[in-house]
Amino acid sequence: MGKRLVRACRLDAALVLFALLTLAPLAAAQEDSGNLPQWHPLRPDRVAEEREEPSASMSESFYRRLSRTHELLDEDNLIEALDLMDRIRPDRLSDYEAAQLYQTYGFVYSQLEREDEAFEAFEKCLELDALPTFVQQGIVYSVASYYAGQERFEESNSTMLRWFRHEAEPRAEAYILMGANFAQREMMREGLPYVVRANQLAEPPNESWRNLQLAIHVELGQVPEAIDLLKENIGIWPDRLRFYQVLSSLYIEANNDEAALSALLIPWYRGMLDAEPDILNLTRLNLFLENPARAGEILSEAMQRGYVEENSENLRLLLSSWTMAREIDRAVDTIDKLAELAEDGEFYHRKAMLLNETGDWSGVVDSCRRALEKGSLENPGEVWILQGVALAELQRFDEAIDAFESAKREGTDNIRRNANAWIGYVRDRTGDTSS
Repeated sequence: MGKRLVRACRLDAALVLFALLTLAPLAAAQEDSGNLPQWHPLRPDRVAEEREEPSASMSESFYRRLSRTHELLDEDNLIEALDLMDRIRPDRLSDYEAAQLYQTYGFVYSQLEREDEAFEAFEKCLELDALPTFVQQGIVYSVASYYAGQERFEESNSTMLRWFRHEAEPRAEAYILMGANFAQREMMREGLPYVVRANQLAEPPNESWRNLQLAIHVELGQVPEAIDLLKENIGIWPDRLRFYQVLSSLYIEANNDEAALSALLIPWYRGMLDAEPDILNLTRLNLFLENPARAGEILSEAMQRGYVEENSENLRLLLSSWTMAREIDRAVDTIDKLAELAEDGEFYHRKAMLLNETGDWSGVVDSCRRALEKGSLENPGEVWILQGVALAELQRFDEAIDAFESAKREGTDNIRRNANAWIGYVRDRTGDTSS
């Protein structure tokens, strides 16, 4: 998990479907600054320790050889330069001279792309601790970075602390290196303060670093902190859809469904939301929060734009939206599409029931006819009853009685009793006393 967080430094589905861990909050993750040395990078009142500058004297013989080596390097004669250095005996040199020699070895090996030998030379250089502070600090930082690249994360952080000790104004990259090393070792609480500090120093803001901080907050179950960071991220990069998606998921974790909905509505109205799963989630969230009209508008528009497929499942969701919103005409239009896709007549039956609520008796009769023609109905007797009622309202009494008789033949006992009652009602209305 840690390696993925650091190497990718981006949000993925794991941030949406994360499992909250019961861990201490950020304040507990930071060590008591009073127990840290004055130069420690996490102390708010840190003061770098001044390093005593070593002696920088060289013998004339070594100076000449080193100068000749650098001349060969300037001429890109790396092999000849290396051969010349190999003839120098480090055991006969002062610490400063030996440090200069190993530093040059490191440079030459780097140019030859012999990385392991280069950093072995730099390590020997650091052991001597004999170069001027400015030069020494550069090598310390390079070695720490090399260790990180070799997945020697603990050694990298130990070397970085050595660098921090004498660095008056540490740069943001130094803090992120420390934080990333901790994260690689699954030490999220220890790494978080460094990542936070890196993001405080970063100018301009670094999206990858802030994503790493977000991932750590989520891993530690620090949902409020993750939400605050995402809000900041959206303010900096308002066109990053992923931030809105994850923010919505975090609000759901925090049981703030209204805020979760708002987080997804913003990219929708800005034209950023065009993936079918996101739009379906937005639709369902609106339905859950009893905003069916908005749910229907969003899903209908998405279908028109081609973002969401007009298949049976999605059309059912649209139908639920329009039905809950009491948008009968739109619900009927959706049912017509569903009915064409369906293998049975149930959707025509449902259309007939909706039209029955509006008093569109002709529409009810036609929809019932279509339902019966398509067949495979769960309870055809109910359809015959509905058709008979509509025909009676249209004063097509003989046809109504025929429909009720069909209901008696194809319906349950309850349907038959209901059909007989309707037949009696129609005959009373028409003055027909025949049994």
